[in-house]
Amino acid sequence: MPNNNREPWHLDKRVPVALIVTLMIQTFGAIWWAASMSERVNFLERQMQERSDQSERLTRLEVNMKAVVSATTRIERKLDRRD
Repeated sequence: MPNNNREPWHLDKRVPVALIVTLMIQTFGAIWWAASMSERVNFLERQMQERSDQSERLTRLEVNMKAVVSATTRIERKLDRRD
């Protein structure tokens, strides 16, 4: 036979206050840790975006340097043939 006479949930007096305080501190610490991790991830994402732009510029410079080296080599060959 089911018990229809249910009492609402309540905190037992045997639960120590230190346990409640400890759980609250741990919860606060977990929230603080998550917020700091979120900020760190945002910072790293911004850095990666900045470095991505630098990477593209570096790639273009490398291509330009190859063209300069090629042109310089051609000029040197022509000068060597002249002598």
